[in-house]
Amino acid sequence: MKKLFLFVLSCFVINATYSQDIVKENYTVSGGLLGAANFSEFRNVKASPSNIDYMTKVGWAPGVWLNLPVGEHFSVEPQLLYSSQRYQTNNTSSNLLLKDGSIRYLSIPLLLKFHAGDKIAIVAGPQVDFVTGVKDENNTAQESDFKQSSFSAFAGLEICPRGRVTVFGRYIYGFSNMDDRPGHTATSEYKNQNIQAGLKLKLFGKKGSPTYRASDVAETPVVIMDTDGDGINDSLDKCPSQAGIAKYDGCPIPDSDNDGINDEEDKCPNQAGIAKYNGCPIPDSDGDGINDEEDKCPNQAGPADRNGCPVTDRDNDGINDEQDKCPDIAGVASNNGCPEVPANVSKTLSASAQHISFGTTNAKLTSKSAASLDQVVTIMNDNPGLKVKIEAHTDNAGNDDTNMKLSEDRAAAVKAYLVSKGISEDRITSEGFGETMPVADNNTAAGRIKNRRVEIKVSY
Repeated sequence: MKKLFLFVLSCFVINATYSQDIVKENYTVSGGLLGAANFSEFRNVKASPSNIDYMTKVGWAPGVWLNLPVGEHFSVEPQLLYSSQRYQTNNTSSNLLLKDGSIRYLSIPLLLKFHAGDKIAIVAGPQVDFVTGVKDENNTAQESDFKQSSFSAFAGLEICPRGRVTVFGRYIYGFSNMDDRPGHTATSEYKNQNIQAGLKLKLFGKKGSPTYRASDVAETPVVIMDTDGDGINDSLDKCPSQAGIAKYDGCPIPDSDNDGINDEEDKCPNQAGIAKYNGCPIPDSDGDGINDEEDKCPNQAGPADRNGCPVTDRDNDGINDEQDKCPDIAGVASNNGCPEVPANVSKTLSASAQHISFGTTNAKLTSKSAASLDQVVTIMNDNPGLKVKIEAHTDNAGNDDTNMKLSEDRAAAVKAYLVSKGISEDRITSEGFGETMPVADNNTAAGRIKNRRVEIKVSY
């Protein structure tokens, strides 16, 4: 701030020196519109989270300006801009303020301008920004996470500052920590920095006729009319009320597609674009209607609901993976993408389960269970995509917790047998239900026998 103050003070001193011979100011109040591109990123001042490197992203900033001349070489210019700035980083920390998104600001810069002739001006000054909206592509940040107002300073240059069209560029350095989340200010500080480049269009104001002291006037000068102040007199100027250049006979460099980038710098002069792509529109490499900056698969056509990526079908069964319950095994739509289970398979599994038995009060398989279990092994080997769920149940005799544990152990014992015969463990799940799901009356001996059972079900 001290350097900025000294700079402004120097400008006033120089202006006072140049103004000694002039009684009346040489320029009138002027104003108009402006448009700019923002090349913005966050500076992370503190170390937590560490190693954050924000990429410079492009935004935009339209606005208005009003120039108030103080002397021949100095003026004050307040501006009002509605600005959008993008921020993006590849850092994966969960503590980031903003990973990928944009913030919209209402910006009020106050330009202190020193005019070094008609072709260039040096600008510097303070700027205040007010947050008007936040967009987060990851839906994690909220507007309340950001400080609603911030302070910064800037410096830059303007080319043809008194012409009808002015080219400008300035560097904006933020002093305020934008992180307003509770408890985060001690561990992280996110400060703006932005390079702004654009054009100003003057809608009113012109160069006046200076009045010199009578003692300095030797003779009446010959006045050559140059209404737009572009250095080309009106008799030769094809655009006398619009500042331009000699190459175009006093008219400004054309912008055929009205994208704010003149034709000499625009690689697509008949198609509106942006500065990042030299005046061309954002490309769509795969032609799917989603531009490359928003397309997560820019070289593969895909729908918008998949962010430009194609629908996948790993098992080529005609059912896309999002709807396929068996995405790696070809199946049918009637079974949600899983193979159709033959009726005889389900029937055989159910019948085999009825002949599985254990010791009276334990989970040890009886020897007569082996034949039925081997039959299950055969079915699963013949159907390599088949998965099964083993459910074990007990009657209500004894303690509830004991029965639950017993049923779980018995289901696990059946699974262990099948795994021992070479069936992959990930094709089998087991669960015990104790006495909670009876199929017969526990008050009769016959009912209790039916309730002490194992069931084997297909679990695609």
